[in-house]
Amino acid sequence: MGNARPEGKLGHLNNDQASALIDFKILLSDQQLYTPEIIIDEKRSVPATHDDGHLLKFLRAGRFKLAAACQQFGATEKWRKTSGIDEIYDNFDVNEFEETRKYYPQWTGRRDKNGVPIQVYEVGALDNRKMNQYYQSAKTGARSTKSNLPATTQRLVVIAEHSTNFVVPLCSSIKTRPNPNIPIETTVNIVDITGLGFAQFWALRSHLRDASTLAQSYYPEALEKVFVIGAPSGFMKIWDWAKGWFDAATASKIFFLAPENITSTLTEHIHLDNIPRKYGGNLDWKFGDAPNLDEELRGLLVDAGCHDIPFTSGPLRWKDVEGTQTVLISGTKDGVKR
Repeated sequence: MGNARPEGKLGHLNNDQASALIDFKILLSDQQLYTPEIIIDEKRSVPATHDDGHLLKFLRAGRFKLAAACQQFGATEKWRKTSGIDEIYDNFDVNEFEETRKYYPQWTGRRDKNGVPIQVYEVGALDNRKMNQYYQSAKTGARSTKSNLPATTQRLVVIAEHSTNFVVPLCSSIKTRPNPNIPIETTVNIVDITGLGFAQFWALRSHLRDASTLAQSYYPEALEKVFVIGAPSGFMKIWDWAKGWFDAATASKIFFLAPENITSTLTEHIHLDNIPRKYGGNLDWKFGDAPNLDEELRGLLVDAGCHDIPFTSGPLRWKDVEGTQTVLISGTKDGVKR
């Protein structure tokens, strides 16, 4: 359960992996799924449609087997296009975004010792009343009419897109972290299932399964590790069934912590100041709060022109192009693009 190793990531490819990346690009290009960088002259170029870090996520998910990686990449590209994923994210209502985030893992605004963003998910807090509110509000909330995805799936997509479009690239822009040449691509998750009984879990099963299925299908290699806290007596019988939702690689990243080991284990990976007080740390943050950004992240946002405190709500994008860092505010408010 030590720190993540960089094998298979940019700058840390062995000869076979580097060769596989080249072959993957050729294969995708032949299928018109990828266009390499086009050099116009010494000062101008057209960037590749997908950067190497993105391609490597699919290769790692497929164990560097080209057929598996190409199949998942092609399915993801088709899904994004036919489902209008970018359109959903860029036009999602801000108020509905804030309502939706109550039901999924939430970014604390902090990072682990490797610079990876930390999310907390209090599953036990999702009782029948709250879930009924969730499904009722999904029926009446704003949604993209150009997408074939159900309203609840659109909500799930927006949460996933916020992580990949904003949280992860923002944290990746911090250079005072270990291996700053390797992009941050994942999240660390603290999943609190305190008080979760079988009846409640059974009621939540579709909600939880849909999230895990979408993540593994269309957001490969997005998970660093998961620390499960507060497992009630008998939960491992539930887990024996539920782990079928995950592939073997994902399941191997999930760790169950005994009450007496929570703080000591978390501090192996996360500084005390970045662990919420509920779990033995010093961070003044609880599930439902806006992200409580550390000084470096806040400084990046201020330098990029974003001064909102505690945090800008709704869909966001973080762009770092040749050293120019910008926050793009997406989404709509009262039917009008922000």
